[in-house]
Amino acid sequence: MDDLVAPDFVAHSQGGMDDVHGRETFRAWLRWYTSTFVDREWHVHDVISEGDKVVARCSGHATYKGGLLGIPSENQRVLETSILILSIEGGVVKEIWSEMSDLQVVMQLGAFPAQQPDENG
Repeated sequence: MDDLVAPDFVAHSQGGMDDVHGRETFRAWLRWYTSTFVDREWHVHDVISEGDKVVARCSGHATYKGGLLGIPSENQRVLETSILILSIEGGVVKEIWSEMSDLQVVMQLGAFPAQQPDENG
């Protein structure tokens, strides 16, 4: 990670509520993520690069092992989609902005059921 991410790296999450500041904090988050969602299979659909910015559109499946919002694990297989914008400085990632399908993941885990339309539409 030291060769890929700046020491003062910042990860901006949806709405900025859970922004991650610093390489070590990001490393801890990554450990949590990779233990919570295992057997990951990601696919990169698009990459666009201009100047110091790289944008990637990705999707992937993973097996949920527990640890997200107290949702119990039943080894559910979930689909996650994302759009990532990376700012590169000095050959490493300085900042990242991510838009992930977190609500869809929680719904797939059964913790927040999808609302069904009523009979009136």
